[in-house]
Amino acid sequence: MPHLVIEYSQKLEDTHSIAALVSNGQQAMCDTGLFTPSAIKTRALPYRDFVLGKRHEGSSNQFIHAEVRILEGRTKEQKEALSAAIFNYLCEAAPDVAEISVEVREMEKASYSKRIPF
Repeated sequence: MPHLVIEYSQKLEDTHSIAALVSNGQQAMCDTGLFTPSAIKTRALPYRDFVLGKRHEGSSNQFIHAEVRILEGRTKEQKEALSAAIFNYLCEAAPDVAEISVEVREMEKASYSKRIPF
């Protein structure tokens, strides 16, 4: 815990290193100082089929959405700083992608289960 899930339009694989996006996203999470680095899990999921709403002529059909899942207990300010850090990183990593969003979601400790290696 926490989890950073980067969803993106599959066509981005033609112009961006997804491995670098994941690696640097992991680093951005570490840089916040909110989590133990070894606890952060980052992954990316491509989407081939999607609709981004009504598009203007000439606009690209690309997006990046990051969902950060954390256990409850962080302050509003910490969650805002986390969202901003990930958002700023993604905007720097993919300046040509117009549709970038970040959502921080809290998970209740009572309903989260995890197997810990021996």
